[in-house]
Amino acid sequence: MAGSSISEMIFFIAAILVSSAVAITLIGVIDNYADQISDEASVMEGEMRSRMTIINDPSYVVYDTSSSNLTFYLKNTGTSDLSMDDIVVVANGTAKAGNDIRVTLMGTSSVWKPGGAVQVTFTVPNIVEGVDYNGWATTSGINENGQIRGSAQDSIVFRIKGV
Repeated sequence: MAGSSISEMIFFIAAILVSSAVAITLIGVIDNYADQISDEASVMEGEMRSRMTIINDPSYVVYDTSSSNLTFYLKNTGTSDLSMDDIVVVANGTAKAGNDIRVTLMGTSSVWKPGGAVQVTFTVPNIVEGVDYNGWATTSGINENGQIRGSAQDSIVFRIKGV
């Protein structure tokens, strides 16, 4: 009988050890899952707060025929700041970003705040009046801590008016 209780105690201790290991593993998995959900929620919040609209008149987008410079006006229609450094613009299959575009913040602010607008000028060759072109713009949203969160984008079908 004494051997029976010892073997039962060994099985009991083994069951406790196995269940503890399973519990620790589950806690780790749940913790990782919670971190991933938190990260995705932060990105989703950034996506929801970041909005941008191309506010050009689609039938009259300014185009300098001598320099081939096209100008888009972009308005921050979201509820968070947007990045002027991450702007990418595309028109007639020509994509431009970084040093290939000139971004001018309209107004007195030094940051692209909600309700603010920027003027983006970039070179696009071979655009003529009377033809419909596709264009779009995109940039990153910035949260309160200055981190890039989410993105904003808009597209436009437009015609140019040469100057």
